Amino acid sequence: MFDTEDTICAIASAPGQAQRGIVRVSGPLAGRCLESLLTEPCDLLDVDEPTTGSRAVVIGEFPPCSAQIYFWPDTRSYTRQPSLELHLPGAAPLLQAALNHLCQRVGEGVRIAEPGEFTMRAFLAGRLDLTQAEAVLGVIDAVDQQELSIALSQLAGGLNKKLQTLRDQMIELLAHLEAGLDFVEEDIEFISQQQLTTQVGGVAEQLIIVLHQLDSRLVQRNQVRVILRGLPNVGKSSLLNALVGKEVAIVSDVAGTTRDYVSQSILIGDVECTLIDTAGVESTSELLSEIEQASQQMTSQQASISHVELLCIDGTRPLDPWESEQLNDSSGTLRIIVSTKNDEPGFQPLAVADVTANYTAEGVVALKGHLQRVLSQQATSGTVVQQTAARCYESLESAVDSVQRALELCQQQWVEELIAAELRTALNQLGLVVGTVYTDDILDRIFSTFCIGK
Repeated sequence: MFDTEDTICAIASAPGQAQRGIVRVSGPLAGRCLESLLTEPCDLLDVDEPTTGSRAVVIGEFPPCSAQIYFWPDTRSYTRQPSLELHLPGAAPLLQAALNHLCQRVGEGVRIAEPGEFTMRAFLAGRLDLTQAEAVLGVIDAVDQQELSIALSQLAGGLNKKLQTLRDQMIELLAHLEAGLDFVEEDIEFISQQQLTTQVGGVAEQLIIVLHQLDSRLVQRNQVRVILRGLPNVGKSSLLNALVGKEVAIVSDVAGTTRDYVSQSILIGDVECTLIDTAGVESTSELLSEIEQASQQMTSQQASISHVELLCIDGTRPLDPWESEQLNDSSGTLRIIVSTKNDEPGFQPLAVADVTANYTAEGVVALKGHLQRVLSQQATSGTVVQQTAARCYESLESAVDSVQRALELCQQQWVEELIAAELRTALNQLGLVVGTVYTDDILDRIFSTFCIGK
């Protein structure tokens, strides 16, 4: 951890040629830094309010030049420290000379800032939470207007507000639970079982929505898991073989041929995907053998850890009740509805299908193109910058697991101590996301990726 009582300085404008360049200073000696540059005494140093003005400054061996000066003498700056910005002519030698002047002439206590140190001071001073600090880097690294909009939304507190609202709700729930535990011998009900179950369920639902937003920002990671799911004998294995371009899954007219899952890696655009063919979903488990039940459990497990689902529906027969239920379910994993068996008699295209499976070369290209567009759209949609998604996913996933366990305990009417313990764990995980709980290692990992001057 850096010494926040040092006065730090850095070039804050982008490298390269420009009409103006910015030198930024933050720390207790910001006023002395300004005084050392001025050619004559300046009334800017005598103010109590943030102020601006144009003054002549002398930097090293350069002749006097005009600088636009922005001076914050108190805690109303970005870092909540006395701060200074010098807007100078954009000559790189002049900007570098200004840094040398500040470090050498002002004396001990002034040094060059480390990467991200200005933003880290803003975070430590409570100006930003960690998600907003990462949004600063998202603004810097944005490659198009969409990336910039996502970063600006997060910087404005879009993600922070959602998580803070959820933290406040959990803190209130914990207060009711702990009050009940403190007065367990009294006939006082601080929150009813129904209210507790409803509120914990609401928190779980909102956390899952945020988790899906983070997951959508990570679809460009090394492996995207795409599961082929549907009833038995709807053409999942044929679709897998067509996408891969070779026979990797057994195809048969006999329902239930696939018992174990089959996986194969392919490249969709520039995204590496793992396609997973699973056993057909059985709408009832009452008459299933032990092996068939194990297959169903494996299918459910693979579905829970996949990022994209290809829901395969046979277009030659009416919808099954399970299929209708899936079509009405808008939550969960990103889903692409595929109408299969279009080469067989009696095929009727499904109105809600995103794509019709055609096992010809042209059809495979079309299906891959649709999947590529969906992955690309998911990678750039949402309200979370990439770095935040990568850092926070595991913590938020743990928070979701804890709240869901708390919800199960509520539904089973278990003792309130266990419910409170799960909510405390979730609160701690959310604290890691927003930065109310942090370590030096976390800060170093985040801010070391910044450039100097930010």
